[in-house]
Amino acid sequence: MPPLVRHVTCVVHFAGMMLTDVIGARGQVVADAGWPTCSVFCTAKPEDGNEEDDLDVIAGAGTNETRFTGKVRRFRPSGFPKSIELVATGTLAYANEWSPAETLLFDEEFPSGATDQQLVAWALGFVPGISYTAGDIGGTGTVLGLSEPAAFDWEAGQTAWNYIQRLDRATLYRTFQASDGTIWRTQMIGHPSSTPDFTLGPADVLDGATASRDTERTRNYVRVTGYQGLAWGAASGANDFQGPGDVAATRHVEEFSSDLIESGVDEETGDWDGEDGLRADQIAAAILPDVNKEFVEASVPSWRDDLNGPGQTCLLDMLARLAVGEPMWVQSYSWEVGDQGWIATYGMTGGGLPVEAPAARVVV
Repeated sequence: MPPLVRHVTCVVHFAGMMLTDVIGARGQVVADAGWPTCSVFCTAKPEDGNEEDDLDVIAGAGTNETRFTGKVRRFRPSGFPKSIELVATGTLAYANEWSPAETLLFDEEFPSGATDQQLVAWALGFVPGISYTAGDIGGTGTVLGLSEPAAFDWEAGQTAWNYIQRLDRATLYRTFQASDGTIWRTQMIGHPSSTPDFTLGPADVLDGATASRDTERTRNYVRVTGYQGLAWGAASGANDFQGPGDVAATRHVEEFSSDLIESGVDEETGDWDGEDGLRADQIAAAILPDVNKEFVEASVPSWRDDLNGPGQTCLLDMLARLAVGEPMWVQSYSWEVGDQGWIATYGMTGGGLPVEAPAARVVV
């Protein structure tokens, strides 16, 4: 195969001006981190522009799309060799810097309750410098706060990001900002989609790819407690490594709790308590596929220049080299352009049991 020569592009605009002395740039978006980060390296500090000014980066080796949109938050000079790093974050980072001066009482703000996506949008709406599209904020659609409204109060001094993370954790969703500045809220739990968005094979992967498979975090039984420990629910499954979770001798337990879970079942009879809101038994059944599995993770550098990111499903077809040949969640995506040309690195997580494995069973 003849060598492939690619033209690498890196165009940076800072404070509305194109920088002409860019040495290189790199960026990353991680679903769990919330917002993208980016560093641009120049020979000297730009004459125009300061912290909190816009930074936009177009980079690639053919696709040449917007890789980052955000705000410069720091300048980091280096004496030898002389250069300066412009450190930037996505605007969702501002959610970690805003909090109410007084407690916002949920039952006063939402006397008829509110869904989790409504509450996330409500919290984002307080933060200056953030914009979002309501249709991009997904959620369970469950009306919350009718049974235990105090659990949803927004305490004075609690950041908007912390409030959103509490909602995300209870509902098993993730709020994050993509590299182009779009804020998404989506669910990444259980088995990755069987229909991949893209495929990576041996011809796509560079040196340094690694993977792991383990059962250290595998659990066949999930126990969930809710508001002040009053709501309860559990789910059991079975796997080839541990056996059935409904048998005490082979039970491996995952504990989960959140005060935002308002409803559950009786621990003895399994009868639903009739309360509104998130149900502990249903949350347990949703968590079970995420832990009742062999855990598979991979870090894969590639020369590929694609527009991929967290929340997508990748078929990692690397069974011979990485012992992975299955769909994986894209958990993180990083890119770098510089002396080595263009490199993209995918952080992936996945794993799952054979399709014939028993489905989650709610414990009653």
